[in-house]
Amino acid sequence: MSIQKFAVVGSGPSGCYAAERLARKAVGPVEIDVYDRLPTPFGLVRAGVAPDHQSIKIVARVMAKTLTRDEVHFMGNVEVGGDISLAQLQDSYDGVLIAIGAPEDRKLGIPGDDLLGVVGSGAYTRWYNSHPDHTDAPPPLERVSDIIVIGNGNVALDVTRLLAKQASELEGSDISPDVEAHMLQEPTRRVTIVGRRDPQANKFSPLELREIAELEDAAMLIDPADMEGQDPEGGSKAVTLLKDNAAEYEERLAAGKPHTVRFAFRLSPEEVLGDDQGRVRAVRFRKTRVEDGSAVLTDEIEEIPAQLLVPCIGYRSLEVEGLPLEEGKVPNDDGLISDGLYVVGWAKRGPSGTIGTNRSEAQDVAERMLAECPAGGKPGRKAILPLLSDAGIKPVDWAGWLKINAAEEAAAAEDRVRKKFHAIEEMVKAVEV
Repeated sequence: MSIQKFAVVGSGPSGCYAAERLARKAVGPVEIDVYDRLPTPFGLVRAGVAPDHQSIKIVARVMAKTLTRDEVHFMGNVEVGGDISLAQLQDSYDGVLIAIGAPEDRKLGIPGDDLLGVVGSGAYTRWYNSHPDHTDAPPPLERVSDIIVIGNGNVALDVTRLLAKQASELEGSDISPDVEAHMLQEPTRRVTIVGRRDPQANKFSPLELREIAELEDAAMLIDPADMEGQDPEGGSKAVTLLKDNAAEYEERLAAGKPHTVRFAFRLSPEEVLGDDQGRVRAVRFRKTRVEDGSAVLTDEIEEIPAQLLVPCIGYRSLEVEGLPLEEGKVPNDDGLISDGLYVVGWAKRGPSGTIGTNRSEAQDVAERMLAECPAGGKPGRKAILPLLSDAGIKPVDWAGWLKINAAEEAAAAEDRVRKKFHAIEEMVKAVEV
């Protein structure tokens, strides 16, 4: 019996969920090769989830079970669209699945959004997670006391929480010493989290909101006027927490903590204002009112000082030669791009949902691939390995990742779970030891 051979491009949650279903639901023999540009697996679980949220990163253990199945082979340190082409993969496999996520930040699209001190949340979170693409370009945090975070989702809370934490609150995380020192260098900070609509429209989880409220040296501030008319319909615990916090506004303001986290609603960014050195000095907002669930601009203006602006407004997929891209997503029909080529996750639907949201979608597309991509006698990675060898590329397999993992854990300080390598070259050297 011929073997069905599949390539999965991306080893994050969507790619792993799909690979697991391909392996488990195949009616005959199957081989699944999971490619990743980095020598390390797990995608956003490693490089996107906040370093102080180790309980969420535990999902990597489930993903590891998939990547160690007999039918599955991890091919790290291989860039599709660089080291090998998408066309070469399609020629070598019965089916190819794109699970590359959406790593590029969407821009605000307003004057001044390219000033020094404007850092997208994707770049920012990858920096504090020691992603090798971002370790050499830390955000400009020197002499930064006023920060604006635009967005009303959990990423905005992650960015804010880590800016307002003390070193003692980072115990048990995997944040690197370099990142910690750079992030915590200012003794006093004022962070403003801005949303275009009213508090009722927030996408915060109650757990992450509570983490902000419980920070040791930061006061969470919400103007009681912002919460007028906001009713936690449907049992919204997040709105309840916001209302409870607003009721303690004066008490929290008087606490005199060195950091403040202010939640501001009904503000739409209009222009990023710079100083004479081309650096952010403030953001001009136009106040909004909410009509039929939409934010309508008013004539009122509010200017908020800031030396750092972090927009948390969404992401786009990257361009890969041979892969169509429209409005930051890969156009598809329920996961099908073209014959034998499929897509899942954020690259398929845009940056929405949680890690768990990807599971059912990835499983459905995987089952479609099993039905629509019969075994055709294609060579699979046997055709790819010589191409990589000719290019001087040595893939990192699962055993190689285990060496990287062991080296990072061994290098960790006593109060950290690991010390991540900052460069791909360092990871590859650890594999060769």
